[in-house]
Amino acid sequence: MTTSARLLIAPFLLAAAVSASLASLAGCRGGADSKPGEPLKVDACQLFTDQDAQAIAGETLAAMSSTLDEAKGRNPLECIYNSGSLDQPRILSLLIRPQRSASAARDFLASSRSALSSMSAGKVQDVRGLGDAALWVGGRIQQLHVVTGNLQLIITVQSPDGTDQLDKARQIATRVLERLKTVPKAK
Repeated sequence: MTTSARLLIAPFLLAAAVSASLASLAGCRGGADSKPGEPLKVDACQLFTDQDAQAIAGETLAAMSSTLDEAKGRNPLECIYNSGSLDQPRILSLLIRPQRSASAARDFLASSRSALSSMSAGKVQDVRGLGDAALWVGGRIQQLHVVTGNLQLIITVQSPDGTDQLDKARQIATRVLERLKTVPKAK
C-alpha cells in the first residue's frame, strides 16, 4: 500500500481504533441491566452484503482484508469494502460491537461523543429514527454509530472528495437493522 493510500485510510483506522479503546473502557462500568446480552450468531457481511455496498457506491468494489485476516481468518463482526483504489480509497464498512447490555451500549455511545467530536472537528450530530440512538460523525471520519439493543453498529461511508455521506450511511443502517430483526439469538 502506498503512503498516500495509508494517509487516506488513516481516519477510518483511527476511528476504529478509538472505538475499540472506548469499548474496552465502557466494559469497566456496570449498569442496572449489566447481565451479558445473548451472543449474536451473525456475519456482518450477511447484514451488509457486497450487493448492498455496490448499490450504495454505484460502482465496482472489492472486499478488504489484512494480513491478520489472512493469518487468523476474517472477523465475522466486520465487513469492509473499498469501491475506490488503494491511492483513492472509498471505504464502505459495517462493524458490529456487542456490549454487555442495552444500557451499556447507550452509555458507550454517549461517552464516545466527546472523543468522536474531537476527531471530527466537532462535526457530530444526533440522527433520529435509527435504532435506539444514533450519531453521525462527519468531517474526515464519515461514520454513523447506531445503538440497537446491546449492539453498536459502526457504519463508515467515506468518499475521496470529502462530501458528506450521511444519506448513504443511513441507507446501510436501515438495511442492516431490518436484517437484524431476522437473526436468531444463540441459546
